[in-house]
Amino acid sequence: MLRKKLEKILPTHEKVQKQKFLKIFGKLLYKREIWSLSRRKVAWGVFIGIFVACIPMPLQMLLATFLAIIFNANFPISFALIFVSNPITMPPLFYFEYEIGNFIFQSKNPVIFSFKSMYDNLDQIALSLYTGAIILGVISAFICMYLTNFYWISNVRRTRIKRIKELNNETLL
Repeated sequence: MLRKKLEKILPTHEKVQKQKFLKIFGKLLYKREIWSLSRRKVAWGVFIGIFVACIPMPLQMLLATFLAIIFNANFPISFALIFVSNPITMPPLFYFEYEIGNFIFQSKNPVIFSFKSMYDNLDQIALSLYTGAIILGVISAFICMYLTNFYWISNVRRTRIKRIKELNNETLL
């Protein structure tokens, strides 16, 4: 049931392969494993998508595609989830990542966070920002991966129980 819903939502092979920026991956986009809707492939796709979404870098789509191909994770899921970080969510996300990095390094003179100071002092804040990004990315990706597994398994159990009850009702009639 969950698989059927995902098949309706996710883009097809043809749509993705027409994307110009993904042509650098060539025939690797034809691998069956990265299009599989198995629980494990989807969970790893969620992990990759959330992790890459937390990394402050341009062209996150290419990194998500590359990692999905390397780890045989579900490519459409990982590709779609990178859009969790978008122009609306980026400022608070970057700030939170920067604060995590400052907490880890116990920075005594943190830079005041604003867009102007961020670009002017990138060399000073890069270590805190990327450390926080990796920590937040790994933690949130594992949480989302666990929740995906939990939801998938509970959904399958509910469907099986429902099917068993229907079969029992039919045999009683």
